[in-house]
Amino acid sequence: MTAIILCCFGSQSFSQEKPESQEPQPAQASAPPKTSNWQWSFSIRNRTGYRLKELRVLQMSRTLIDARGVYKLSDDWKLTLEGRAQYDPVERLGFPKKVWFDPRQVLLDGKIKKVDLKLGLQQVVWGQADGLRVLDVINPLDYREFILEDFIDSRRPLWTARADVPLGHGSLQLIWIPYFAPGRLPGPDNEFGLGQSFGLGLIRSAAGNENLPPFFTRVGPTQRPAYQLKSSQAGARYSRSLGKWDLTANYFYGWEDTPTSYLSGIESMLGSPLPLLFFRPKYDRKEVFGGTAATNFGSLVLRLEAGWNRNKPVAVKTGSLTGFDKKGQFSSVAGLDYSATTWLWISGQYFLQFASAPQQKLLFPRNNQLASIYFRTNFLRDTLRPELFILTGLNQKQYLIRPKLVKTIGDHWSVGLGADFFGGRNTNIFGYFDTRDRVVLELKWLK
Repeated sequence: MTAIILCCFGSQSFSQEKPESQEPQPAQASAPPKTSNWQWSFSIRNRTGYRLKELRVLQMSRTLIDARGVYKLSDDWKLTLEGRAQYDPVERLGFPKKVWFDPRQVLLDGKIKKVDLKLGLQQVVWGQADGLRVLDVINPLDYREFILEDFIDSRRPLWTARADVPLGHGSLQLIWIPYFAPGRLPGPDNEFGLGQSFGLGLIRSAAGNENLPPFFTRVGPTQRPAYQLKSSQAGARYSRSLGKWDLTANYFYGWEDTPTSYLSGIESMLGSPLPLLFFRPKYDRKEVFGGTAATNFGSLVLRLEAGWNRNKPVAVKTGSLTGFDKKGQFSSVAGLDYSATTWLWISGQYFLQFASAPQQKLLFPRNNQLASIYFRTNFLRDTLRPELFILTGLNQKQYLIRPKLVKTIGDHWSVGLGADFFGGRNTNIFGYFDTRDRVVLELKWLK
C-alpha cells in the first residue's frame, strides 16, 4: 500500500520597534499576489482485486499516481501535460515488473481565427455508447484488465493533429495520426489472456463446439505496420444541430487495435495424429463509416449510433485458406437515459452487430445482440454513490454484472468497493472468463 505524507509550511512576519523620534510613515499598499500560469492536480489510487473462484488469488494491486498541469500561454492558447506512474507487484495482469511511466497527455490547445486546434498526445472520443465501442475506435485500448477499466483510463493516447472548423451551420472535425500504435495486450498466461495470440483461445473453443478436428497450434511473430507515412491514420466528423437533434456523420481510416490470427500453414507432427496449425497474427486496416443522433424529451435522452466497418476480418469454417475472410460488419446501439430526480439516473441500451456473410460459413454467430442497464444513485449529500451495470447477451448466453459502492470521505478521499461477475458459453468473451469473477477495493486521494 502507498503511504502519503503531506507537509504544510507556515510563515511568520517580524517587525522592528520604531525609534520615538521617527515620524510615522504612511502604510504602503501591498502588491497583489503573483499568480502562476500553471494549474496542477494530482491523484493517487490503489486498486486491489481478488479472484472469487478457483484459484482464489490476489489478482492485482495496482497503484497509480496521476499528475496533470495546465499552463496558460495566452488568452487563446494553453499547454496541458499529464502523466501516470503505476506499479502492480502481483504481476498477474501483464503489466511491467517495475514502476512504469505512461504519458497521458502532451497537448497544445488553441485557436487560429475560428479554427480550434489540438496538437499532441491526446484522446479523441467519438460516439454515444456506454460500455462497448461502436464509433469510439480511434484510440486503441489497454486490454490487460480486459474492458473493466474506465475507457478514459484504458484508451491509449496517440500523437494527433486535430482541427475543428466551423462549416455552415455545423462543425467539421479533422484528425490525422501520423503513425500506428496497437492496443496493449495481455500475455497468454495472464489473467485476461485469450490464447497464444489474442483471441486464439476463443477460436479453439468455437472449433471444438463445431466438432472440428482437434489440433495443436504454433504462433509466429506478429506482423505490424511499418513506421512510415503510408501507415498513418485519418478521420473526419461533421456535427450539427437540426431542430432538437444533435447529429454527426463520421469516417475513420485506421488500423485494428488487436491482431488477427491468420492461418499460415498446416504441418504434421511426428508421433502424433493431430495436425499442427501455424498462425501468423497481423494487424489489418479498418475503414469505418457511421453516424450518431441524440435528442431529449424532458427528463429522457435518446441516443442512437451506428457504424459500418468495410473490411472486418471474420473467422470462417469454409472457403478460406487463412481461416478468415474480410467482410462488412455493422454495429449499432440505441440508448435511453432517464434522470427525473437529482439522486437517480438510469440508462438502458440495445446493441446489435452482424457480419455480411451467411451463418453456415462463419465460425461464430453472425448476429450478436446485447442489452445493458445501468443504475446510479447518490445519498448523504452525494457522498455515498451506489451503482449497478448489467450487460447480457440476447441471442447468446453471456453476461457481465458490475455492482459498485463509492463513499467520499472529506474533500480529498474516497473508498470504492465493487465486483465483476462473468458468465456464459466458452465461445463468447464473457463466458470465456467465467472463472475470473472478482471483488475490487479502490482507495483514492485527489488534490
